[in-house]
Amino acid sequence: MKVAKSQKGMVVAAHPLAAEAGREVLAEGGNAVEAAVAVSLALGVVEPHASGLGGGGFMIISPSGAIGKTEVLDGRSKLSSLTTEEYIYPKKVMLPWTPKIGPLSAAVPGLGRMLGAALQKYGRKVPISKLDKRAINLASDGFEVGEVFVYCSSLFESTVRSNPECAKIFYNNGARYKAGERLVQKDLARTLRIVSERGFEACYTGEVGLGLTRAANQTGPVWGRDDLAKYEVKTRAPLWADVAGHRIATTPPPSRGGAGIIQALLRYDADPVKLAKTIRAIFRELDPLVGDPDLMPVDLTKLVESPKGPPAGGGTSHFVVVDAAGTVVSVSQTIGPFFGSGVVTQGYGVLLNDDLSDMERFPGHPNSIGANKRSVANMAPTIVFKNGRPRLSLGTPGSVRIFPAMAQVIGNVLHQGMDLEKAVAAGRVHWEEGRFFFEGDLPESVRLRARRELDQPVTERRKQDLFFGGIHGVEILDDGTIVGVADPRRDVAALGL
Repeated sequence: MKVAKSQKGMVVAAHPLAAEAGREVLAEGGNAVEAAVAVSLALGVVEPHASGLGGGGFMIISPSGAIGKTEVLDGRSKLSSLTTEEYIYPKKVMLPWTPKIGPLSAAVPGLGRMLGAALQKYGRKVPISKLDKRAINLASDGFEVGEVFVYCSSLFESTVRSNPECAKIFYNNGARYKAGERLVQKDLARTLRIVSERGFEACYTGEVGLGLTRAANQTGPVWGRDDLAKYEVKTRAPLWADVAGHRIATTPPPSRGGAGIIQALLRYDADPVKLAKTIRAIFRELDPLVGDPDLMPVDLTKLVESPKGPPAGGGTSHFVVVDAAGTVVSVSQTIGPFFGSGVVTQGYGVLLNDDLSDMERFPGHPNSIGANKRSVANMAPTIVFKNGRPRLSLGTPGSVRIFPAMAQVIGNVLHQGMDLEKAVAAGRVHWEEGRFFFEGDLPESVRLRARRELDQPVTERRKQDLFFGGIHGVEILDDGTIVGVADPRRDVAALGL
């Protein structure tokens, strides 16, 4: 467990080098949003398999910790204008699978526009050239890869090798990198220098944007000519719920993660076996309710109300920043499953997402593929308020495992009285695709009960398994102390001022 304490500021991020980039900005007088931009750009270098300018994300911001001013920036990638339902599902056929790699799987990225929008509204005019200096150096000079990168590049070797440019960058002369070897990304450094000089708009209406569109269209038209230029960041109200004397602010649609967290907390059970069944029920209930709120009506009341009866029987990165003024910024960003689409923008080093893989195989569903549509996400950066002030802020990677992990950690704090460190370390459960998963940290008696009582197969995972996400969070104590907690399941760091 990696824990840090400070009265002045905190950065908890998925990689120590990215956390250091954010802490440096805070130490030089930047605010939490400016530090968050530095962390985001650095993560795109040191965790290129998980996030970057070729993807999207969500940012929840509470300026000076003010509950009434808390808002969510939606930078989720958006499908191109050419991916119409009629084109993707000819004769309304069900696809054998949704596109998972290659240009057709790539949606129009929103991360750069989201970071730019956050700076425009909340930045104190620290120039981008300062905020991305650390990221440029890490890309240009390289960094030593860790065990998580090695593991992910092994697990997703078929994605990396699907594109020669991707394999050239992320393999070492055709072989997998070993932990401790140095990964250099000269083309990505070039992109970051362009952003430093011209701002994030270079990725949408400038030189980098043209390169991204060429990469997406290398085998024929996939993105429309103006899709990048027309991308819009959305400012959304959080989903709110009252739980155990606290006010939860979390990510709304097009994410289903926030609704999943709220529902799991409203139905929370300290018994892991019973909670596992509740998680299964929530997945099934949310499936027909959540889609792109800009293109379909989403009844938010159904997402946050208590149930009227008893419940029925990836590749992402996250970080949190708190500054001395009490501003809390929690960000989840992704390119989809590790290494995204495998498509790298030649000469610019930007790896494109594969967000179409999050969509349905058949037409007519709220999350079916369609033009200019945001796919349903699982990311759910969250802030928990007590007496009108932030008490917790946290998030995690993990795709469909995000909301179960988040709900269990928050529930451990609110319902079981754990501090955040113990809550993050505690064993977790999950359900997906007809199978329950129990982490090895849970007592053997619980795992035995699960195998005996549950009506679907039970898989036992090892202790502290990154399968169950990597919670990065802060707890703000009554005396103002900020406790940063980094999940030992991943290569994470908590750094205080």
